[in-house]
Formats: sequence, structure tokens, C-alpha cells
Amino acid sequence: MESMRPLVYDWKSFTLTNGQSDYDVSSSQAALFSNVPYAKHVVIFFNKAISVKFNNTAMPAMSFGISRSPFQSPTDFLEVANIYLTNASGSDATIEVLIW
Repeated sequence: MESMRPLVYDWKSFTLTNGQSDYDVSSSQAALFSNVPYAKHVVIFFNKAISVKFNNTAMPAMSFGISRSPFQSPTDFLEVANIYLTNASGSDATIEVLIW
């Protein structure tokens, strides 16, 4: 009989202030990337338009309007060790991140 892997995940909800650029989620939100140092699945909920980069600020930004919330990575998207967020929406954004 095949053993089941236990589900290990991290979750955090926080405010991303307007004008924040390349906000370092791993450094700023201790609850994320503590149980899951490298996520293969990422779900990001947001209530304002944001831009997202994965792993490095040199990577191209993906821009998402609120109609695209939540962003959910494809299966085995890539190994994500950090997330960088930018909010230029004109208002503070509520962000919720689930990784596993």
C-alpha cells in the first residue's frame, strides 16, 4: 500500500501598501516559506491590481487586475523560494498567499 504524503503548506494574509515595489514576501512575512521552503504551488488572492515576480526581482513582472484574483500557479509551476509584490493601484491591497 502506498503511503500518503502529509500536506504541508504555509498561509498568510497581509496588507500591501499602495506604492510598495518589489515587496519581499519571504523576508517580511515570517509565516510564509517556513514549512515550505520551496513551493511548487502558489495561490495569491488580492483585492487590488498587483504585479508579481517569483524568486528574484530581476524576473519579469506579471500584472494582474482584480478580475484575475486569485492567481493560481499551474501544476508543478516552478520551485518558488520567494515572491515579490508591487502595488501601484492607488490604494492599499489585501493579499492572501497559500503555498504548498
